[in-house]
Parts: sequence; structure tokens; C-alpha cells
Amino acid sequence: MKNITLKVFLALFLYASVLNAQELILSKNQQLYTQDINSKETKLLDHKKKLLPVTVQTDNIVLQAKQISNQIKTTPDFDFFQGLQSPYDPDLWIYLEREQIGGAFSLQKVDLKNNQQTTLQHTTNEDRKDIVLKPIGWTKNPNKIFVEALYLDAAEEHEGIFVYDINTKELQQLTLPFRYTETPLLSPNRDHFIFLGSTQKKIDPLHGISDIIYYYSIETKTNKIVLKTKGNTIQILGWKTDSKSNKEQLFSQKSALSYYLPWDFGKENCVSRHGTPGPNGSHSPVGQCGYFTPGGHHGYHAIDFATSLSGDDNVRASAAGTVSFSGISGSLSSGYGRLVIIRHSDGTRTYYAHNKTLLVSQGQSVQKGQVIALEGTTGGSTGDHIHFEWRAAGGNSPTPGSFVDAGQPRQNYIYRSQNSFGSSADTQAPTTTISAAGGSTQSGDFTVTYSDSDNVGVTRRFYQALEKYGSNWYANRGNGFFNDNFNIFYSGYTKGAGNWTINNGHLRQSNTSSDNTKLNTFLSQNSGLPYLYEFSAKTVSTSGPRKFGIHIMADSPDLSQRGNSYLIWFSGEDNKVRVYETVNNQLNFRAIDDVPLDNKWANYKITYSPGFGVIEVFRNNKSILKWTDPSPIKNGSTISLRTNKTIMEFDDLKVYKFRANNSTSISAGSGVTKDIRRRNGKIKSLVRDAAGNWSTPGNLDVTISSLTRQNTEIPDDTFLENEIQVYPNPTQGTTITLSYQSTSNAYTTISITDVTGRVLKSFQEYSKESIHRSLDLSNYFTSFQNGQYFIKVSSKNGSKVIPLIKN
Repeated sequence: MKNITLKVFLALFLYASVLNAQELILSKNQQLYTQDINSKETKLLDHKKKLLPVTVQTDNIVLQAKQISNQIKTTPDFDFFQGLQSPYDPDLWIYLEREQIGGAFSLQKVDLKNNQQTTLQHTTNEDRKDIVLKPIGWTKNPNKIFVEALYLDAAEEHEGIFVYDINTKELQQLTLPFRYTETPLLSPNRDHFIFLGSTQKKIDPLHGISDIIYYYSIETKTNKIVLKTKGNTIQILGWKTDSKSNKEQLFSQKSALSYYLPWDFGKENCVSRHGTPGPNGSHSPVGQCGYFTPGGHHGYHAIDFATSLSGDDNVRASAAGTVSFSGISGSLSSGYGRLVIIRHSDGTRTYYAHNKTLLVSQGQSVQKGQVIALEGTTGGSTGDHIHFEWRAAGGNSPTPGSFVDAGQPRQNYIYRSQNSFGSSADTQAPTTTISAAGGSTQSGDFTVTYSDSDNVGVTRRFYQALEKYGSNWYANRGNGFFNDNFNIFYSGYTKGAGNWTINNGHLRQSNTSSDNTKLNTFLSQNSGLPYLYEFSAKTVSTSGPRKFGIHIMADSPDLSQRGNSYLIWFSGEDNKVRVYETVNNQLNFRAIDDVPLDNKWANYKITYSPGFGVIEVFRNNKSILKWTDPSPIKNGSTISLRTNKTIMEFDDLKVYKFRANNSTSISAGSGVTKDIRRRNGKIKSLVRDAAGNWSTPGNLDVTISSLTRQNTEIPDDTFLENEIQVYPNPTQGTTITLSYQSTSNAYTTISITDVTGRVLKSFQEYSKESIHRSLDLSNYFTSFQNGQYFIKVSSKNGSKVIPLIKN
């Protein structure tokens, strides 16, 4: 496999013959050398000779199925990863294939002569914890091969060398007394390996230096150092040969896709580290940035584009495709860190690593230019940057390619993205429309289909289910939706400080003495998916603080700072927007930015992702602040409006939920858990594009024919069956939260029992007012074993028992 690197480096045809097992071909400082593994003598090669000493792999390794046979068919939804031909039987092949979307791998054996194929190993690898076996060479035994262990990717992971019996499937690991950095080279007589290692204390396969060559005897299990060049990177390219006889060489599929630099339009970034060897071909730099010199190289094909410290720059998809992987690869301190892999239409894959925040999920379709992550420095990283790779199908080998807007970048050159993604010039808003099979009349649960489009690409999709009470539209708060147009004062609010009234179809707060007014409403925010909070606001006061905002994800609305929450706070005094996080009812400043505030109506949107902790604030559809919480709040039971000695008016308070796909299931019926519980319903959709433009709402009015209720009576969502909740359930960590509605001037009794009915814990909570409360039950369950328990909540309004599974 190493010879592919030399081929790109020299841009020559390679030849092979009888191998010389004593001399290696090395690359050091972009020069080629021979290295005698016995005498340790090093010689510089003469590149001007017509016939060069060249390199070959011991066994025939291929990177495409067609190199074995056109009759080879990979498993449906899998890509070919790497194949190994038997030197004892040319019709016998072992090859690894990789799931296109997901983490599964399959090791296959195929006999071309008898047209037989057998699966030797299949790993689903859903959580990246299953070892995968990559075939790298044949042993002296025709029934045993050498395999290298990995979990996800061949570039960052080198988890040991094993001997694998293809008949018995037995696995035996080689005992290596050293750490290594690349897949080793097998000797022609199959009795030893040549490994690359590092003198660095912490081995980093991605960015670290490989400066030691080890000789490892397979038979005696001994090793020796062949070469040590402390601090100077070495690459092993193969064994020396002097013959002209041909041998089939490894080759990778060239991508026909047009890649774009993976960041915002007009922004300039420097190539701080490049793949080794460097690129050839055209490039269009803005200028040089020698301050990264001498820097270092990746030991494989990758590019690091330097960004500013803690810049949280957008990372954009360089081409359209489907997210094959989105998660932590390695750990947050080693490997790729937070990684996104996108599989494209021709099977090639692009990698985006070391991110601070991931904004897409596995299986999600993405458009060219879509924001998929925020850059960072997670994993084996030395500073903030955008790490980019492009790979052939399967992802195991590099593939030739270049950027439309830059050619093939070189290290220490600055490049400016010329795409239209993130460009202020893109002012075209996306569109979204809604339809449903059966049209506007439904008898029960139904599926809604959305049609979203944009000239660049839709990056965020939200939807809302509404139900009509009289002439007003509300939503099931227990399902995470909210809507109030303030035609009347909604009975679902709990008033705190302030003077809250309805004034000409707007919500008005007219108290100018309180610095912490409060209007709360229950809202279940426990889906784990992003939410969109939207409202309109206008300051009526022309002097004074002129401050207002909203608490989201709050868990204790009866407390002054709403317990644990985020407060998005606007100030007309200094024209700033701030994000505060309340922790245990203590207000903590987190982020600030400029915002032009006046006494005119404006639209405000706030998006929050509980999974990644990303909060973004918009005013009149323009992004004004973005902040990421490294320890995000996962659950909330309340939203709360707040002002500070300011006469304010609010309108159109709405909460949408995230949708990943172009369809959602809507539940409709008389049950309290249904999205639509009245005869007249409505579905709304709102989307955003890569440039930050928001659509106008899409709308679908529906009639639920099985329901006759059209009265104005609004059910109390706070004490319905689905509103006494324990989350997460089953438990996912150490936090267990009980959400319930308290009764004014009364006690609520909470009891925990086991499956036999034995009471393990019982206590009472007193409340002066009827409010929605959240209790942390974590301490009560600390000493409990895993299993099923029951939590009973009792008040004078009734009682309910909720089963809880502790994992």
C-alpha cells in the first residue's frame, strides 16, 4: 500500500521484480533514500536516472473491487475497502468492505475459481467499539493472514497486528514492545515486519512525527531499531528492486466531483499542514504565510486550514452527499476528535475533523456549502483549524482531486474561498411547502411531507403542530410545541412580577419598578433535538434600562433566575445581546455581541441544540450571536419572558421542533399525548439556508374528521398524563429529573418503589402556588441497582405512577 504514496510523489510509472529484502526506500525531507536494514547505511537516490529503484508491496493489495474481478459484488449498501490476494492461490482473495452510511464492516473471502464467497467477520460497530480486521499480508501458512485492527478508519487507528486463521477464524495478536504510527511493511520472505514509530512521548498518528524505523522478527518476537532521525519525519515507501518486470500496482479512483473550500465565502485561511507528499498541479493562492514554517506534514493525504483561536468558524460540506459518520473518533484528546464523514454520489468520502461542534447527524443528506460543524481543536490537534481529507470509495485510500476555487493548495499559502456559501451576497430566502397524503382532511394520525428548496442549500428545518380553540391557535406543550398570538390572555401562563395584560392584540408588560418581571409557561423541552424559539417584541419605554429577554430550557420557574436555564437578554442601553446561563439559580455571563435596538417591532429567533450546546440568536432574520455551551442543558420544562423596568410589548410567541427529514408523523385524536386534539389543526414549517436566510412559514390546514371538539376550553397541559414525566427514561447517565405540576398551598407526595411494591423513598414537596416544577432525583437512585422502579406522584388533584428503567 505504501507504493501509492511514491507514485503520487514522483508522478512516474513504477516497476517491480524480485525484491531485495535488505533495502528500504524512504522519503525524508522530500528526498528519496535507500536504507540497509542490516548495515544501516543510507544512500540518496539519483532521480535523474531513467530507471529508478522502485518500491513494491510484498503481497498484491488492491483498493477497488474491479481490480479483483468485475464479477465481485460488494454487499448492498457497502463499499469496497481493501483486498488481499493469496500468493499461494491467485484465485483466492480476502477483502474488507465498509458500510456506506454507518460504522459496520465485513471481512469477505472469495474463491474466483469456484465462484464462492464467505463472510468471515461482520461487525455492526454502531458505537465504534468493535474491532475491525484489515487484511495487510499473508503468512507462511496458506490458511493464515496478517490483519491490522482498527475501529473506524485506517488513517488514525493502528490498534495492533494479528494473525487470523481464515478457516477456524482464530485470532492471535503479535506482542509489540513499541507503539507504531502506520500500517507496517511485510518482508518478502514473510518473517519480519518494518514498523514506523515515534520518539514523541504521546503518539499522534494524525499529526505526530514518525522518526524511528523498527525491525520486528515474527518468528523470534524480537525487535531492533533500524534508523532514528529524531524530529525528522520518515516515510517507508517499500522495498528496493532493480528489475523492469511489470507488476500490477495499487491505484485509486479519481473523483469527478467539484470540491469547494470548506468554509465561508471570502474568508482567507492558510494551509498550516499538508498531506505528505505535497500536491502537484495548479493552485491559486492569495499569498504566502511563512509563519507556519517549518511546520510539519500529515503522514497521509490531508490538509489543515488554520483558523483563529476559538473562532468557531463554519465548516461547510465541500460537495453534496450523505453523512456517513458524525461523532467522536478516537477521543476528545486523541485521533480525529469530533469528526464528520460525508459520502458523495461517486462513492468518494470527505473528512472534516477536530471540530468543536457537530451540526449534522448520521444518515442526513447535506448540500454543497451546508454548515456541518464548527471548527475547533478536539482530538489529536495542536490548535484551531479545519482538517480536510478526500478519499476513494470505502475511505481507505487517497484519491486525486482539487478544489474548484483553489486548485491543489500547497502548505504555507493562503487561500480565499470563492464559493457563494456564507456570502452576504446570497439574500435569496429558501422556501418550504407542506402536503399530506389524503389532503386537508385526516381521520387520525398522518404523515406530512415537506418540500424545502434553496439556491444554495437548506441547513436547518423546523416544524410546528397547532390546534384551534375558538378563534385562537395553541399547541400541545407536552409535545414540545408552543404558539400564542396574544388575542386573549392564555390560561397556560403563570404570572410572576410585572403587570402582564393584553393590549390591542399584543402582550404588554407595563411595570417599570421591577427589574425581574416574570411570565412563565410550561413547555416540555426533552426531545434532545434542536428547538426554535420565535417572538416579536417592541420597547415602549423611550428611556431607562429598556431590557428584555426570554429564559429557555428552564427547570425551576418559581425561582428568581429560573433554576437552570439560558437567558437571552437584549439591552437598549448599550445595544448589546447577551447570553447568560443560570446554574443552580445563579446567573452566569457567557457571551455578548452587538445588536441595533430601537423602539420598533422586530422579529427574534433563537435556535438551541441540546445535543451540541449551540445557541444562535437572530434579529430580523440576521444572525447576531452564536455561542456553544461545552456542557449543554439537556432538559427543560419552562420558558419564561422577562423585562427590567421596561414597558414592553410582545407578539407571536412560538416554539418549533427540529426535523431531520422531509417528512414527520403527526398524531391526531382525543388522547392527551396527541399533537392535534381538536377538530381544526395546522402544520407549519420554517427553514434556514447556508447563508442564514430564513423562509416564510409553510402552512397546511387540516381537519380531523374523527373529532368534533371545537370548543374554547383549553386543557391544562401541565397535569395531564403525559405531563408528569421522568427523564431520561431509560436513564442515560447520572441525572434523573421528575417534572410535575404542583398544587397551590398544598403538598405533593413523591414515592419511589421497587417491582415488589416496597417503598424505597418517600418525601413531600410544599408549594405556595400552582406552578410546573422539576426535581432532581439523581441522589435517590445512586445506591439503587439497575432495573425497573416506580415513581408515584400524588396531590389533591390525583395521582400517577410512572415506571422508570435504570440502566
